[in-house]
Amino acid sequence: MKKTFSFHSSISFIKLYSFIMKNISRTFLVILFLSSVVYMSCKEDTTSSPASLCDQSCQDENTAYGLVHLYNFIWNQNFAGQPVGNHDITVNGPQGGTMHITGNTDNSNGINTVHLVFDMTNCKGSDENYILTFTGILNIDGTFTQTQTTMAFISSSLKYQGTVGKNANVPVNATCEFIVNETTSHLSGSICGRSFSYK
Repeated sequence: MKKTFSFHSSISFIKLYSFIMKNISRTFLVILFLSSVVYMSCKEDTTSSPASLCDQSCQDENTAYGLVHLYNFIWNQNFAGQPVGNHDITVNGPQGGTMHITGNTDNSNGINTVHLVFDMTNCKGSDENYILTFTGILNIDGTFTQTQTTMAFISSSLKYQGTVGKNANVPVNATCEFIVNETTSHLSGSICGRSFSYK
């Protein structure tokens, strides 16, 4: 005997199918929502703090770089191409503050000799690696030519504050001893008793 599919059976099947699809849709939306929550939680957990992007060594390296960068600006603005000899001048910092500079410079056979003292008061400088303000007395001694540099930047107590680290901007604020040695494109020494080496 041939079986036939009744109209009522068709309706029941459609209702069942609709019920299943609705529940599948709801389940899918719940899963999608939970997945989004987990993803956002993981994303927030892996967000790096400024200090993790630039650790203590990185901070000291950029602070030393900032100090030498500031000196180079002052040198180019006030000493490069100027008469050598004894100096006693007061100048503005690159972005604020002042410094009283004493000492002497010499230029013989293409070799520049520097013996200067920077007495800085809220002297501010910056570039993409640092925004720093320095206060204190900095002794600067050494020689440089167009190709070679041997300089020392020493302070028994130098205050610095601001931010350091490219794309990190880690806050720094301390007063301590600085020993920064520059040899051509290499900086090394110690800040607050912490050794660093930077190229």
